[in-house]
Amino acid sequence: MKAFLSVCSFLVFVLHLTQGCPWMQHKFQQYSKKYLILLEEMGGKVTEDSVGVHFPEELYKLAKKSEPEKLSWFVAQVLEEVSELLDSDLDDADWDEKKVKDFMSTLDTQLDGTLSCVGSKTRRNKRLHLYFKKLRNETLGKIEDKTQAWELIRKEVHNHLRRVNHLASIHI
Repeated sequence: MKAFLSVCSFLVFVLHLTQGCPWMQHKFQQYSKKYLILLEEMGGKVTEDSVGVHFPEELYKLAKKSEPEKLSWFVAQVLEEVSELLDSDLDDADWDEKKVKDFMSTLDTQLDGTLSCVGSKTRRNKRLHLYFKKLRNETLGKIEDKTQAWELIRKEVHNHLRRVNHLASIHI
């Protein structure tokens, strides 16, 4: 009986690897669309001002070339970094509170779903983590007008979420 269960478990695992992750194939785009709309609607027009922190383009290029599980980890880390960045005192952000709450809930659901697609925990991408830390420090830490700082962060978050949506749509 144990041998039968082991064979069944192995077959399910192989099927998962060959068929890909159902969340990424069927739900990711749906939740991405929802949180991108909420992100746009929760504030005013997205600023055209520059953040002053270089977007980590090279990390996205590397992720695009990676195997699906590593790409899923990269996507999950971006979602987690965004969640941590916005999990702060947003009193200075001039955003619709209900839409922020809905956005964060949708983002958390997306993160959980994405994490369901990866087998074993890998280390965080340190460069990506340092980028988000620098983004926070260069905006909230240095810009006196906190409302403007949050708008710059919202712009960058939007850029990241569009990029992970694109990566997931063409690669997973």
